[in-house]
Amino acid sequence: MSLIADLCNILLPRKCVVCQQTLEPSEQYICTSCSIQMPRYPLQSIEDNEPLRKVWNFAPVQYGATLMYYRHQSDFHNILIKIKYKGGAQLGIKIGEWAATEITHLQLAEKIDVIVPVPADRKRIKTRGYNQAEMIARGMGRIMHRPVMNLLIKKDTGTSQTKLSQKARKENTIGKYEANIPQDWRGKRILLVDDVLTTGATIGNCAQAILATDSQATISIFTIALDA
Repeated sequence: MSLIADLCNILLPRKCVVCQQTLEPSEQYICTSCSIQMPRYPLQSIEDNEPLRKVWNFAPVQYGATLMYYRHQSDFHNILIKIKYKGGAQLGIKIGEWAATEITHLQLAEKIDVIVPVPADRKRIKTRGYNQAEMIARGMGRIMHRPVMNLLIKKDTGTSQTKLSQKARKENTIGKYEANIPQDWRGKRILLVDDVLTTGATIGNCAQAILATDSQATISIFTIALDA
């Protein structure tokens, strides 16, 4: 480690995103203790699981996976807050890499051709400087060796999903997404990626938009967290 890096760690010690304890030199973003305690989703199959069943209410998605449970009162909530609101673009990429590594044994990469992030509206991208779903997708793409493409757009800002009821979330996403798929990329196996799955409405409506444009596409899903 360089002298400059040593001084930075002394003056501005790196903190665990979850528990805020100082990280060891070998640790990145999340300390070993928190990594062990992460509320991982017990994923045994990518063909039938809770995230898939939620999205099946909206679109015929084929495979699905998630990394962990999302609990509002848990310190692990800080991971998603950091990625989404606090300039955590690099954390988003790293979480995507970790997630893809953890599900390697399920061979999801072999079942997809391209990774597509759920889009954010232009106003939020301008405020944050990035789309958190795209950062996660980039990290997954590095491990899965699959291209990341922005094939979807969000047509208007509308109302944020964050404070809406489940019923309102479903209604708020209808017709908000549009697919733009080049001819060369039609009929592909697409992995839709987002940060959190709550009702399944957002990612489900994104799947609908893709299928409305390209009926030969097949859709799978991945989110970092499942809000149960």
